Amino acid sequence: MAASRGHHLRFLRHDGPVLHTGVDRLVPLVARAGWERVLEALVEAAGAGYLFRPRRTVEYAKNLISSWSLAHRPPPGLPALSVGRRRATWIVELMTARIDHDLIVKAAGLASAASLARYQHHVPPIDDATAVTLLRGTGR
Repeated sequence: MAASRGHHLRFLRHDGPVLHTGVDRLVPLVARAGWERVLEALVEAAGAGYLFRPRRTVEYAKNLISSWSLAHRPPPGLPALSVGRRRATWIVELMTARIDHDLIVKAAGLASAASLARYQHHVPPIDDATAVTLLRGTGR
């Protein structure tokens, strides 16, 4: 994430997926489609520069992310910013949306689907109607 530059993001079509091409694995950024316009603006502003903390001159700086979260504290009563907590929230959101676990593992760069077990207790139970729909399939 820290080394991502504007040219690492690729928009496949106007309302389609966003892919990160600066790493060895596919990182689809479509799970949170509502952020695509924000990403487009950041990509345009960054160009070949860094997306995160764009005025820096080195790829990795000591405490790059933690120093940002210290400088951007939320209002009183809200928890401190945490990259790990945000990642966990993203994973739980995908699990709640019933995204295939193998796909979540691939996108999150985890070792196996077993790695998702620690998040399962945060996923709300599936309602009966959704369970029936998923179990019936499409019928094609």
